[in-house]
Amino acid sequence: MLTRNLVESELSLAYLHAVAAKASFSVTVPHVDSDGVDAIVAAKGYLSPDSSSYSPRIEVQLKASFNVAANDEGKIPFVLSGKNYEELRLKTMVPRLLVLLALPPDSSQWLIHDPERLILQKCAYFLNLKGLPARPDVESPTVYLPIVNMLTPVSLIELMIRASKLEDL
Repeated sequence: MLTRNLVESELSLAYLHAVAAKASFSVTVPHVDSDGVDAIVAAKGYLSPDSSSYSPRIEVQLKASFNVAANDEGKIPFVLSGKNYEELRLKTMVPRLLVLLALPPDSSQWLIHDPERLILQKCAYFLNLKGLPARPDVESPTVYLPIVNMLTPVSLIELMIRASKLEDL
């Protein structure tokens, strides 16, 4: 049996797969994760008339937590490892995002299914850490994901279009 952390990890990947499929994008999982990339979202072709890049991609670091609550500023604090923080903040050829899946505290509510539906409870949020300052003095920096950055098929399409125009995400 999988540990609770591994179940959370698999559900975060399932969420990304579902959102990307609805947006008509593919998701691949690197054979080796040596660079903090858990999944790659890819499109085929030019996504808009003013796209400057054919077949854009976005690399994703996936996280999940059942302890997710927004603060008064509408941001979700999340503690990252120093390694993940550093890998996500650096300038890379392919844009990178942190994606955090919020899960209900009760694990029996994470996935609900019956003959009519399959429901993965709650949602995921994204954050681009590119350009944030180095934090060598902090072992596990806290980042803040705005609740307006909900990862949906529409927001993923917008992000992929921006990637196709070589814009910052």
